[in-house]
Order: sequence, then structure tokens, then C-alpha cells
Amino acid sequence: GLVGLGVSETTLKGTLASRGGFLAILQGADSKTYIVRPGEKLADGSIRAITSDAVVFLQQVNDPLSLEKQREVRKVLRQTEEAK
Repeated sequence: GLVGLGVSETTLKGTLASRGGFLAILQGADSKTYIVRPGEKLADGSIRAITSDAVVFLQQVNDPLSLEKQREVRKVLRQTEEAK
């Protein structure tokens, strides 16, 4: 399930508005689809926040040489193009 997937193994497919905020539709490397909410755990992190067009993960950094132990990873649903 989702707990067996790493942050890098997920793709954001969509978001849903619900009464408590937003839910995200993630697809894993296993080609399964998961509907997730903030606070849910993954193998190497958790979901910090979900907006209408992005998911923010808090990923654990396992590099012993890195000074930071966690980092934010943002996956955006679609890039908006600037009007020229």
C-alpha cells in the first residue's frame, strides 16, 4: 500500500475538494491509485498539505552527510502558463 511507497515513487494525478479541505489522487510506482489526506504516511515521509493544484510532502533525508533531516517536496498538478 501507500506506506510501502516512497515520495519519489508517487505521481500527483488530481485533487478533490472535500468538507475538511483537499484530498489528493496519487498514483504509485505499482500503478495503483490512492486517495490521500494530509498527515498520511509514506515509506520515507508524510503528506504535509494539499492545495487545489499541489501536494506538499515532508520527506525524511537519509543522507548521513546532509545537515537537514527533512525536506519539503512539492508536486504540482499542472503548470500555469504566464500570459504573454
